[in-house]
Amino acid sequence: MKVELLYYPDCPSHERALELVREALALEDIDAPVNVIRVETDEEAERYRFIGSPTIRFNGIEVDPAPHLPYRLTCRTFRREDGRLSPVPSLQMLRETIALARKEEEHHGS
Repeated sequence: MKVELLYYPDCPSHERALELVREALALEDIDAPVNVIRVETDEEAERYRFIGSPTIRFNGIEVDPAPHLPYRLTCRTFRREDGRLSPVPSLQMLRETIALARKEEEHHGS
């Protein structure tokens, strides 16, 4: 599985997000490296389709996608299951995205 965590250095949430991604991968019994990408320019934001820090993808599937947001150097929030906003996704959100990525992988692999 391809795992990406993109972050903007001015946002402090990426370290906690990385911990959560690794925890979710362990819970799903996935041994995959996390490609951590530092995004520092508007050009990089555009190239990486970066909507804010942190942006997390499993096999290209984004956690809590927000296609209406522009690509830019900014922090972002995630809408938790209870409706609260958080600077990092919940473990459940990560696990649900991993499950979706696995389904896509199986679909394209058969």
